[in-house]
Amino acid sequence: MKACDAEGMLGHLGVVLYEYLGEEYPDVLGSILGGLKAIVNVIGMHKMTPPIKDLLPRLTPILKNRHEKVQENAIDLVGRIADRGAEYVSAREWMRICFELLELLRAHKKGIRRAAVNTFGYIAKAIGPQDVLATLLNNLKVQERQNRVCTAVAIAIVAETCAPFTVVPALMNEYRIPELNVQNGVLKSFSFLFEYIGEMGRDYLFAVLPMLEDALCDRDLVHRQTACATIKHLALGSAGLGCEDGLRHLLNFVWPNIFETSPHVVNAVTDAIEGIRVAVGACAILQHCLAGLFHPARRVREVYWRLYNGLYIGAQEALVAAYPRLPEDDEEDRRLDEKRARLLAGEAGEARAPWQGPQYARTHLELFV
Repeated sequence: MKACDAEGMLGHLGVVLYEYLGEEYPDVLGSILGGLKAIVNVIGMHKMTPPIKDLLPRLTPILKNRHEKVQENAIDLVGRIADRGAEYVSAREWMRICFELLELLRAHKKGIRRAAVNTFGYIAKAIGPQDVLATLLNNLKVQERQNRVCTAVAIAIVAETCAPFTVVPALMNEYRIPELNVQNGVLKSFSFLFEYIGEMGRDYLFAVLPMLEDALCDRDLVHRQTACATIKHLALGSAGLGCEDGLRHLLNFVWPNIFETSPHVVNAVTDAIEGIRVAVGACAILQHCLAGLFHPARRVREVYWRLYNGLYIGAQEALVAAYPRLPEDDEEDRRLDEKRARLLAGEAGEARAPWQGPQYARTHLELFV
């Protein structure tokens, strides 16, 4: 119809569908919402009949409908309006929709949850992040895990949409609440946030450093696991951008967790160390590994060799410079020490022999690789 220049007919069809929004059967109502969404996409917000300011308030009660088809089409239509025509609706109405969207975060279908989370980003872009963020932070206190995870993702999307500096101070202030669910939710929000913003994360490394230190020293396993996931995304985003000092500092807090036995914590700690390896360099990780590769206790050796093997696979060529030297025998060792001492003292009496290429020096680790 658009191709045939029949936009007037589409507008009339929009009015007819609008009048049927009180439909009782959910399958039919879902199809009506799908039709309205298609019309809005084609003719645009400014030409839409009925006007967006009249259409959106009729959609708010429909969001309470528990039928999946109705929910999916309604949230898609609301998200499209929030993205392209937010100025046609008052901020008060958008806040009303925000409260309805919180309920949709409990939906069984992942597509509905994802659409709801993205809509929070559009609404925050339209009316500013403060009110939306206050609603989401309050939702971190709920007991239901799925709801909290979706809220954490929504907070990260708001940060990505409205710039992180609008969200980070409020998030860190929320971490001060001595409640496990809230603190875990804040850490998970930071994990998603640093994953989404990429290299912008380097500007916030030193701001979140004290919070990550506190989380990595906490007795709760989930705190440390989520903090390690945050550090992984932070390190990968800020690799090569001059943040090595802060990441080395965090490595000292991550490293004591290598002996944890919970599989989820082990994976998170290993990922954090691998992320720091990318940002700081393999030599720094190797210096930590060398301390335990030949430890008397087998369980300690197993952990260190697992980390070393991952290091060897990820950055084999970078390790050469950091391997310790192993001379052939004591006599050569003594001769090299004497020659080095003479050179340092400036008393090298013998003429220098012509350079014959690099001398191969064996290393401790060569015996095991």
